Amino acid sequence: MPNLNENFKLLDQMIENGNKDYSDIQLVDLNEIFFGNYENQRLINSFLFNFSKIQDKIGSKLFKNVLIELKEINDYTIPMKDIVNILEKLEIIESADDWDKLREIRNILSHEYPDSLDERIQNIKLALTGYELMIGMYNKLKKYVG
Repeated sequence: MPNLNENFKLLDQMIENGNKDYSDIQLVDLNEIFFGNYENQRLINSFLFNFSKIQDKIGSKLFKNVLIELKEINDYTIPMKDIVNILEKLEIIESADDWDKLREIRNILSHEYPDSLDERIQNIKLALTGYELMIGMYNKLKKYVG
């Protein structure tokens, strides 16, 4: 299992890429014309890919590694619900419900294939809001450990 510094280094690189996509998307009007351009679709796909990968790394690796480092848990088999509850108790994350919201967003993005452009745009906006929440959690976690 990678050490905590390796986790942070990898996530920092992933977040740097995610932030570029996030910033680029903030500058545009998500509409039919935007989605008619293949490069714009690549931008959205890149952002959504980074969103999912960052969330996966934070949830599956970083949270557990931090709690092991802090000696709050002693193995990696602890259920995720317990992990986020411990993080909330330690005030590392604001609310365990916030992590549940991020998981819901990810599930929407990975399991729904909206035919409607409006629904797709709403899902992207949901991901943008979720990204802000996730990066805030990550930064607070990094500050807590650092």
